[in-house]
This record gives sequence, structure tokens and C-alpha cells, in this order.
Amino acid sequence: MTRPTLTDDEVQLAMNLVLREARETGRRATITAVERRLDVKHATFYRNFPHLITWFQEQADAQRNTPQQEQDTKRKKAPEDAIAELRRENAQLRRTLGIYAEALRQLTLDYAEVRSQAQQTAHVTDLVAHRSRRP
Repeated sequence: MTRPTLTDDEVQLAMNLVLREARETGRRATITAVERRLDVKHATFYRNFPHLITWFQEQADAQRNTPQQEQDTKRKKAPEDAIAELRRENAQLRRTLGIYAEALRQLTLDYAEVRSQAQQTAHVTDLVAHRSRRP
């Protein structure tokens, strides 16, 4: 079964999306990412869209060569916003830590209880506990 032929507009849209994602994540924009997005084989892509590939490579190079300060200024937040966000994240991490600590405590108690029951069922004497009871 043959796949429907891609139009220049569809390829251009995919390339723009890859460029935008690369800019947002700080990664490099690649032709391979465009090919994956469109589910097109490498050779087919190069054979059918050489003019768009040239355009994409120019855009990717220009994006890579943009001063990092311009990109950083776009990402920077007001100090108050950053502090508030960090405080919220810190509070959330403390809650998560409390939940994990309680789960660990409960698992420890459950393990001790199950171990004790298994030893009693098997009529096993715990020598450490037996020695600690002697005066």
C-alpha cells in the first residue's frame, strides 16, 4: 500500500514544529527529527524535499548561532515568581517525603509482624530477641 504523498506545506509545518521544540528544549533541530515526525524514510525525504531541507538547515544554523542571552531573557522570570515557584516546589517535595517516610515506617512494621508470625508458625526461636530478654 502506498502512502499519500506529502505536500510542501505539511513538511514545512513539521519542520517549524521541530525548530520550535528544539528552541524550547535547548536541543539541536535535526532533519532526522522531521523525518520521524512525518514517518518518512531518509532517502525518500532527501529525494523529494531538497529545497526544504536546505531551508531547514539554514534555520537550524541561525537558531544555533543566536546569542544565548536572547534565549535566556525570554525564559527568565521575575525573581518573586521564581522564589514563589521554588517555595511551592519545596512544599510539595516535603509532602512527598512525608508520605514516603510514612509508607516506609508502615512497611517496616508490616515486615516485622509477618516475620514474627512466620517464625512462630515454623517454631523458630529468634536468638537475638532471646538473648536480650536475659538479665
